[in-house]
Amino acid sequence: MIFTILGPVGLLAQRDAARKAADKQLSEHRVRGLLAALLLRPNRFVAHTTLAELLWDDPPAGYRSNLRTYASGLRRCLNAVDPSKVRLESLRGSGGGGAYLLRVEKMELDADVFLRLIARAQTLRRNDDYEPAIQLLKLALELWHGPAGGCDIAGSSRLLAQLDAFNDLRLITQEDLNAVRLQRGEHRLVIPELRALLADHPYREGAWAQLIYAYHCSGDVEKALRTYREIRDILDRELGVEPGDELNRLHRALLDRDDARARSVIWPESDRLAVR
Repeated sequence: MIFTILGPVGLLAQRDAARKAADKQLSEHRVRGLLAALLLRPNRFVAHTTLAELLWDDPPAGYRSNLRTYASGLRRCLNAVDPSKVRLESLRGSGGGGAYLLRVEKMELDADVFLRLIARAQTLRRNDDYEPAIQLLKLALELWHGPAGGCDIAGSSRLLAQLDAFNDLRLITQEDLNAVRLQRGEHRLVIPELRALLADHPYREGAWAQLIYAYHCSGDVEKALRTYREIRDILDRELGVEPGDELNRLHRALLDRDDARARSVIWPESDRLAVR
């Protein structure tokens, strides 16, 4: 069984009948929300009160009954894919409380695989093993099929913020991959990919710094300096702020024709990616 949250929340099944049955149960938005909430806390009991806060910003008075209904749908989904195991466990509490626990084995959750791949890539980068690091980062990014949780998941702002943390890590991983590729000399090749990333996320100053450096290393000093002016104007016009220290140090290094200082901006001594 493979659980997915790096894109639409769901289950991957080999058999067509199992996949259709699972998709039917997960067509209910709150069932997907419950699955996402439990996948973010695998193998431990999550109280009904906590789940209510994750599914609704303002939980309804009868949320416990709603949770039981969604849990029944989730059980049917899990049983359709793998009837040999009890995946969803319930715990009764005093005063009408209770909790649910979702059993998730090692490497069954795509987000877990993602974190393991980028952690391994970080170790390889520290050992200057760039080529295998590139391959692992590419594999990690290939696990994604849209924004974490999907575009129509039902959940509270608290749950959506937890899922969005994976979206942020996805962007950092993309920037890390581009940094390693720049280190490998793929300056011209990363320019279109950086432009595509910045079209969707125009305030990522780290990606702008990489783009400026890529133009510089490709021998196009004029475009590198023009790109700095481009992001400076965007930040001023849309956010009312100046470029941060990273971009300013890179700009000054380019004006001074100091390649060593420019490189130190793109590859600081400590990695930004800190996954353990």
